[in-house]
Amino acid sequence: MSEISVDVLEAFFVETREFTSQHSANFDIDQKCRWSYFFADSSEKKLTALGSHLESEGYEPIGFIEAEEGDENPELIYLRVDREELHTVESLDKRNQEFYSLAKEFDVETYDGMDVGPLDIEG
Repeated sequence: MSEISVDVLEAFFVETREFTSQHSANFDIDQKCRWSYFFADSSEKKLTALGSHLESEGYEPIGFIEAEEGDENPELIYLRVDREELHTVESLDKRNQEFYSLAKEFDVETYDGMDVGPLDIEG
């Protein structure tokens, strides 16, 4: 998987703003939100080590998500960690770059990206 570019992040912010305004969503991407980050590997042990490190850095481990039947890489397991943060395109790009490096450091196959939602939603 290629890294998430600044152009992709800019489009993500625009699309999220449009979606939240059209659907009366209860969050604003330009305010503090619950950000979810995903890492993928076939080794739960590697993901657990990474999750423990991220927890020590203030992230909330949410758990593992197994690939669904028919996925391109059915052996992959996804680790989700959340944190309440305020991001701009630039700060999210910086966070993504940190996570690409962290995935390499922990020998995890990939940092798979992020999602955003309201502060009061978990899991």
